[in-house]
Amino acid sequence: MKSRPSDYNIRMDMRLAAAVAAGKAVTWLSRRLGAGAGSNFPGKVILRLHADAPQAMASRLPGGCVLVSGTNGKTTTSNLLSGMLRAGGRLPVHNRVGANLITGITAALAQASDLRGAPRGDIGLFEVDEATLPAAVERLRPRLVIVTNLFRDQLDRYGELESLARRMDAALAGLNPGADVLLNADDPLVSSLGRDTRATVHYYGIEGARDTEKALRHAADSKHCRECGSPLAFDAHYFAHMGRYSCPGCGRSRPAPEFAASRVELRGTAGSRVTVVTPGWSADLFLGLPGLYNVHNLLAALGGAQLLGLGEEAVRGGVEGYSTAFGRGERIPIDGRTLFLVLSKNPTGFNEVIRTLRGEGEGLVVLAALNDRIADGRDVSWIWDVDFEELAPLPRRLVAAGTRAWDMALRMKYAGLDTSRLEVRGDLREALRAALAAAEEGETVYALTTYTATLELRRLLTRLGAAPGLWEEG
Repeated sequence: MKSRPSDYNIRMDMRLAAAVAAGKAVTWLSRRLGAGAGSNFPGKVILRLHADAPQAMASRLPGGCVLVSGTNGKTTTSNLLSGMLRAGGRLPVHNRVGANLITGITAALAQASDLRGAPRGDIGLFEVDEATLPAAVERLRPRLVIVTNLFRDQLDRYGELESLARRMDAALAGLNPGADVLLNADDPLVSSLGRDTRATVHYYGIEGARDTEKALRHAADSKHCRECGSPLAFDAHYFAHMGRYSCPGCGRSRPAPEFAASRVELRGTAGSRVTVVTPGWSADLFLGLPGLYNVHNLLAALGGAQLLGLGEEAVRGGVEGYSTAFGRGERIPIDGRTLFLVLSKNPTGFNEVIRTLRGEGEGLVVLAALNDRIADGRDVSWIWDVDFEELAPLPRRLVAAGTRAWDMALRMKYAGLDTSRLEVRGDLREALRAALAAAEEGETVYALTTYTATLELRRLLTRLGAAPGLWEEG
């Protein structure tokens, strides 16, 4: 007897329910056993049981989906936007722990859904790995895609930037005509994306920064025009290859941003005071996150919020109520000291962290953890593109840690750090203990860590009772 469509739908719903139940059980078990947040593996289990589970769950979100992609700033941007959505009365389903592959998105959807696979939120907000963006667009059919920036990062995974940009272009070309794309105008490569998309393209950028650099750093990536290959001319350098640029060869220039920072006052690790200007309003905001790069993250979130229909009150509420994402400028009290935890995973990110630390003066205690696990990228030669010469005068004690601790120590020696101020402790627990012992009571220890080192340090801090589990935050 031939099955009716309704029978098929019932079987599909039963498969989805079974997959979601299995994913929830694996997540519960992982957290119960202290194995982690259960942010990725449950997604693998769900996808094995139901290959179309993410699109089945996402299709039930009345507000559709938002994707945030790019090299740096995905987690901070999406967490800022999540706060704005909540301040505006929305309930986002969000992979806030930062698991940004399809498995992580699937796990986040399942964790926020009931046993039938119906999400309890009204809009999906997902940080997405750059290489995963094409698959995420195809599965989730987003209403908005935000691209923060593109820097060299894990070349063994992503390849060169142009090849990555082509894949992202192909993803944006697959968007529906009613969708929106929000791009960083200050990044020459990002602003060139979306030429073949049917979606509406918007831009954000910085207009009034005073703390600019005199010239492009040697590690800057996108220095040539994507259209004709000519060297770009920069009127202002913000950091890396970010700035106001034009092409003398073909005339291409930085697009005018709809969402802009007209004035920026950096206040070191404390944050920044920013005047933002949008098509509908302007406001002065205090962002409790350090560095000019976080001003970009603010603008990306603000622009996304406006494109989703939120107003000034929701934006301001999201910024004022922002809770720092793990490893992105977290301050964690421990043993009478404060651990300032900053993810530092590629040349541009590390350079901006060093730029911020320069404002703290000399005599610092620094924990620098370098790992070479798959999620970090096996090739750590990128540390020779970081301007550690600017960091070397700052620490009175630097503890090198991680699987490639000796590589970090060697790089710091060549940068000019006196070896009497350098200590190597491969084991992260021992390195943390050494760094805390080198600091006076009430002092700050600055932990600069690559991706898996950040996760490892956060788990260690949770076991020590200094920080909650990642799933317990927010």
